[in-house]
Amino acid sequence: MKKVLITGAAGFIGRSLAHLFMQKGYSVLGWDHNDSTEEFRIKKVDLINREEIKNGFKEFIPDILFHCAGNADVVKSVKNPETDFEGNVVLTHNILFVMHELNLKNVRFVFLSSAGVYGNPISLPIKENMALNPLSPYALHKVVCEELCKYFINNYNMDIKIARIFSAYGKGLKRQIFWDMYKKSCETGILVMFGTGNESRDYIHISDVINALFLIATTESDDWIYNVANGEEVTICEVAIQFAKAAGIGESNVKFTGIIREGDPINWKADISRIQSLGYKKTVKFDKGIEDYYEWIKNQ
Repeated sequence: MKKVLITGAAGFIGRSLAHLFMQKGYSVLGWDHNDSTEEFRIKKVDLINREEIKNGFKEFIPDILFHCAGNADVVKSVKNPETDFEGNVVLTHNILFVMHELNLKNVRFVFLSSAGVYGNPISLPIKENMALNPLSPYALHKVVCEELCKYFINNYNMDIKIARIFSAYGKGLKRQIFWDMYKKSCETGILVMFGTGNESRDYIHISDVINALFLIATTESDDWIYNVANGEEVTICEVAIQFAKAAGIGESNVKFTGIIREGDPINWKADISRIQSLGYKKTVKFDKGIEDYYEWIKNQ
């Protein structure tokens, strides 16, 4: 039986990944802040402590390692970049150096990066070979992590893939734009959003995210960086109206401040030819995904 290790296994993407690989017959172990047992085992491992990482690998050497752990809040990274650096760069640095020390170069290491590394691209759709232009400490630190990955590929021939995830959403997400809209809809019945509404994102449902990650982890390809998205540009205004419809508060209650927050890009749409070449196909339509998410979140 093949083995999968997931850091940040209690998180939004990590938990869903674990369930998918278990369904497909893999042995799954998670590393996170605390021990827990659900459908799969999560072991407490401090990724700042290289000895704990080393001991963890001695207990469980995987065929595939998904590195999902790390800070994932742009606003907090702007306020406290030092914490974000430790929670992203240091963790990635420690895992990769311990893997090298233990000669685990045959483990496929899949690093979850972010579309934030692109910043405001010069054109759309965004291709993986476009110049990177991070707008926040969070995005900058993801770039540094990608450079660490590149270093280990070039110098130690490690099997590493990078997944640049665009705007993921779905059951289990308790942060970012949809969580914010839900709280506002409950508290005031009015969605007052940053920006003008003309900003855009490329949304991808968690079910499609994990399907794409499965393909990246299990398919042989010369490519090592992939956009994980749907190749569809959706404006924030469209998103807010769709959410307002699901929440039953009416389109007239969607407002925009015109203020662009530091770290927020303007427009995104991904070129997804690489992930499609692995067999990726979208399975969840955006309107249905929003309806399902709202039904889940209102019961939390």
